[in-house]
Amino acid sequence: MKICMVLMNDFTHDARVRKEANTLIEAGHRVHLYALLSRKSLSYENCGPFKVFHVRVMLRYLLPRGPLFFFIKYIEYIFQTLRILWSVPYDVYHAHDLETLPICAILAGVHKRPLVYDSHELYIDMEKHTRVAYYFWYLIEKILTKTTDINILTTKTRATLFSQRYRVPFPEIIMNCQPYQEIGQSGYLREKLSISRQTKIMIYQGQVAEARGVDTLLDVMNHLEGVALVVIGRGDYRDRLRKKMTEHAKRDFLFLIEPVPWEELKYITASADLGISLLRNVNLNNYYALSNKLFEYCSAGLPVVFSNFPEMRRVILDNHIGFVVDEAGNPEDIARVIQKILNNKALYKKMSSNAKRLVKEKYNWEIEAGKLIRIYKKISIKKLNRF
Repeated sequence: MKICMVLMNDFTHDARVRKEANTLIEAGHRVHLYALLSRKSLSYENCGPFKVFHVRVMLRYLLPRGPLFFFIKYIEYIFQTLRILWSVPYDVYHAHDLETLPICAILAGVHKRPLVYDSHELYIDMEKHTRVAYYFWYLIEKILTKTTDINILTTKTRATLFSQRYRVPFPEIIMNCQPYQEIGQSGYLREKLSISRQTKIMIYQGQVAEARGVDTLLDVMNHLEGVALVVIGRGDYRDRLRKKMTEHAKRDFLFLIEPVPWEELKYITASADLGISLLRNVNLNNYYALSNKLFEYCSAGLPVVFSNFPEMRRVILDNHIGFVVDEAGNPEDIARVIQKILNNKALYKKMSSNAKRLVKEKYNWEIEAGKLIRIYKKISIKKLNRF
């Protein structure tokens, strides 16, 4: 089948979409991606097995940020994407996240083709929404999920909430796991940042935002000795975090580095000693998350310390790969948990071994890819029966 995937980002760092596209191509499908044009991207890219078309939104960099201006830019984005795709029919329309669902729903309806809604997040529950925006997106999602052929979510708890909220059949679940690969320890960060071998490296990779707990990481560093913190990612909070780092008492042990393509990230991760994420409990999207960075850390054999939320607690504690903590609790208590892992060689070795075995046997993209292939087989059969 010829599949149209639509996403409202520039695709550069979207590992999930890339994995899904590659999986479907390996299964014999043709995939075209339609992403946003950024200042750094080309209007068309041939990314190996699949093609990426970038949609130009003229107002994206002309108007300032803010809810009203976002809505204006979003209307242009819908118009420009529909203009490009209106006369180019596909066999399946695959919407990545709620922002692209109206586009794919319109196209699927016009061309009478199957519609897949791939919700990477509980979109309406994210911290960025005002009350008005929340109800706007709630109505959009409530109406359009009645038109989808398949809904995909990332965790069982998110899928349960989604099904109950919109009274739709229980969605398919495809987790944000990494392709399995044995990754040896790397010296990348020590060499690049001149970190001594006596200093342990704690890494946070992902969105740089207050709701991701990056400020808490700085508070925790006040109570750690012989540990360096490396933050890698992008986000609007980067500049403020950099300023806080330069003013911090442990500034010589704090590093903020630029994001890299996901193919390179795994080697950087493998040069750390411990992976951390103190995601804040500010909404249901965060609370029911099962972070892809958990699997990235495990692939590199890193013990982990994460927020004490249901999905992450289940994976971490059931498999003995680290500890969970109260992300809003005493930073000194969190520091003690980190030191417990780093200062106990036997415990560290056991957790590292468990992490590697976990991604090899249970949480890897090869297993999730099989689910995606089965979903598209189901769509193919349903499409033949319908058309």
